Amino acid sequence: MKATTLKKAALVAGSLSFLAGSAFSQSAVSGAGGYETLTINAGKFNVLGLRLHEPQVVSGTFDANTGDSLTDNDVNFTDVLTAGKRYLVEIADSGTVIEVDAWSGSDLTGLAGVEAADASDYTIRAAKTIGDVFGADNSAGLTSSANADPSEASVIYVPNGSGFTQVFYSTLAGFSGWLDAGTFADATDLPLNYVDGLIVNEKGADDISLVVTGMVKTTSTNLPVSDAFTYLGTAYPVGATLGNSGLADSVSASANADPSEADTVYLPKADASGYDQYFFSTLAGFDGWLNSATFAAAGDVELTSGIIISQNGTGAAFNATVTPPAFYADL
Repeated sequence: MKATTLKKAALVAGSLSFLAGSAFSQSAVSGAGGYETLTINAGKFNVLGLRLHEPQVVSGTFDANTGDSLTDNDVNFTDVLTAGKRYLVEIADSGTVIEVDAWSGSDLTGLAGVEAADASDYTIRAAKTIGDVFGADNSAGLTSSANADPSEASVIYVPNGSGFTQVFYSTLAGFSGWLDAGTFADATDLPLNYVDGLIVNEKGADDISLVVTGMVKTTSTNLPVSDAFTYLGTAYPVGATLGNSGLADSVSASANADPSEADTVYLPKADASGYDQYFFSTLAGFDGWLNSATFAAAGDVELTSGIIISQNGTGAAFNATVTPPAFYADL
């Protein structure tokens, strides 16, 4: 067994006792949790994903929906959710993740992209924030600015649907803390959706070990892929590979083993010096996941926490569904 596999096995085994059996509000489900250490390479743009999550705070079955709302008549969301926080609604059947910022009684309101099929089993968990992941006081140790100048500090790029919100840490009196580099507004509570990949440009001289803690998700996840390069998180902290991820069922493949015909999955190198590129082929004798440069079989290649998918196939936006490794069913 490879050393990396042993490390992963140890993480999963340890996670079974971390937070196991904890009780959460309403009909929440307890589960396995743990920690993951992500390397932020100095002087590089690092693509990272959040693969350990906030605990589930409520679960149930939606009774009705409209184009922008979901209703569970058995739950008073006003009682179980905290005003001012963003939550993530996970639809069990489809893997869709819906952001929710508003609710009233049994209704989640102001939602985007609700479909009829979303009126099914669900769970809700809070979204992590910049402060949760990197520490409200920058305990992660990213390079800060004493002058509230983002050009001096490390920058976190958070996808926002039309580009990126850039966040940095300032120690200047009166402008201290996590700030939006565009508006200089407080960004400590900026919510992060784990389907998105983050980019961290560390401007210091030393690599940083970022420890992310949380719960293991054990159901499928839809990663929304746009018509350009999309930065994505891979949702599951251990055991996920190109071959067992389920991505082959969503991405455009090549019938000719030609990477220019297929969607490309970019996995960042460990030292953030570039990317290894992969595509899915259906050509007999060259079928499966292949390295785009060497055409070596790549089904066993482990997914990094953050990836990029380039829409080279149909050109249309789609959901890339990732599924947890089979052993997650026992967590």
